[in-house]
Amino acid sequence: MRSAFLLMILCSAVLFVGARDAAADLSGRPRILSGDTLKIGKETVRLHGIDAPEEGQYCENEYGRPFECGIQALDALSALIDRRSVTCVGDQRSAEGQLLAVCYAGDMNLNSRMVRTGWAVARPAEQPDFASLETLARNERAGIWALKFLDPAEWRKKNP
Repeated sequence: MRSAFLLMILCSAVLFVGARDAAADLSGRPRILSGDTLKIGKETVRLHGIDAPEEGQYCENEYGRPFECGIQALDALSALIDRRSVTCVGDQRSAEGQLLAVCYAGDMNLNSRMVRTGWAVARPAEQPDFASLETLARNERAGIWALKFLDPAEWRKKNP
């Protein structure tokens, strides 16, 4: 009876450790690649549940003038991180092999903050909680919501 109990505990521990290893936790000083992509060490991390304008993507300001919203989104993420280390947690990969993760600078959820400040759109199919943050940003005309812009996914289709 005692050996069966010990075996059960051992199996539970192995299953717990195996489940924990499936999720990738990365920490370190990132290099910001875009408004929704970081590089920590050799790992490229995509902020899960959001989509930011791409480098080279332009939006129009209220006067109809082109505005580099992709660079502004990158700058917004850089400002949120500042010089801090980030921690990213995820267990999925994109088709390109990027880790899909929720990343934090201290206690700040960078994914949700990019949506709330209006420099990324929410992808509710990936992360339903971000939709309400997008609504707030849209109503306040924050970030890209003050501009005329093409959804980043649509922009990528037109600009391969």
